[in-house]
Amino acid sequence: MSEKKTTVQIPTLEEFLKAGAHFGHKKSTWNPRMEEYIYDERNGIHIIDVIKTIGCLKEALIKMEEVADRGHILIVGTKGQAASVVEKVAQESGALYINTRWPGGLFTNFDVVKKGIERLLSLEETLALGAEGFVKKEQLLMEREVERLNRLYSGIKLMDKLPELVIVVDSKLEKIAIREANRVKIPIVALLDTNCDPTAVDYPIPANDDSIKSISLFLNIFGEAIKKGKKSQSLIELRKNYEAELAGKRKDYENRIERERVLEEEEKKKMKRLKFGEKEVKTEEKVEVEEKTESMIEDLGLATRIEKALKDAGVKTVDELKSKKEKDLMEVKGLGEKAVEEIISKLKKL
Repeated sequence: MSEKKTTVQIPTLEEFLKAGAHFGHKKSTWNPRMEEYIYDERNGIHIIDVIKTIGCLKEALIKMEEVADRGHILIVGTKGQAASVVEKVAQESGALYINTRWPGGLFTNFDVVKKGIERLLSLEETLALGAEGFVKKEQLLMEREVERLNRLYSGIKLMDKLPELVIVVDSKLEKIAIREANRVKIPIVALLDTNCDPTAVDYPIPANDDSIKSISLFLNIFGEAIKKGKKSQSLIELRKNYEAELAGKRKDYENRIERERVLEEEEKKKMKRLKFGEKEVKTEEKVEVEEKTESMIEDLGLATRIEKALKDAGVKTVDELKSKKEKDLMEVKGLGEKAVEEIISKLKKL
């Protein structure tokens, strides 16, 4: 045991038992290398020795606190019951995370994976700036690619080098991640059920890795240790700054488009004055007022998001909307298939 002590508050034995952290797998599926961590067998199920779990946990937490000051920590948990908790804890504590599927070669071929991450960052910036110079179909394809890449890289897109420590929720499921980490000599902390191999990781923590209560309990404890580090706090700030920067670029683009629209309208009015004279311009303005008495798209009772998308596309009246074909509506930015179906349904009721 290390002479150092963790600053994280360790739950009581009762809290571990209440979360079901002591339940292992059936005896028939056990890994004999886990024998030292097994307390007993009940009804064919192995019971994990929680006292040993607490001892292993303290050692792992000391390592996490030490690493969090000098480098980043990556949490890997792609199983269904762990994915959402992994993301929440990692975002709050300032850890990197992977919660969908392991991107092969992340550790052993990082330069190639990094190109995919750089592609994601570039596309997000391009879309935030309005994707000018690209037609609507190209913009749609870009949005789909960003969505796909974010599923893979959202938790590591600000990772500029390999992490100093990896935390794994299920070592059997994440065997590729463990293999890669071992190959590049990155220390591994892992929750190990009774069917796992403790010799494959550096800091084994014997515990139930299937129960959502058990997984949440341990991940929250890990989060407390990670967020104490300087590097973890810097990652939290980096993420906030990145999102704020993208939001700022989107806002600047929208404001510029609006200014250009206003200037264009003023230029049109100016040209009318020059061409027809003030008297005829007033007549034109009367026509515009009369046009406003036509049925507007607000009268259809569409969702606010759909109304905004139509107005941005220059469609303001029901008559203008009726003149649009289904394929024309599908090309309007911000309208999806369900939105178009809703519009058509509302028009049929008129």
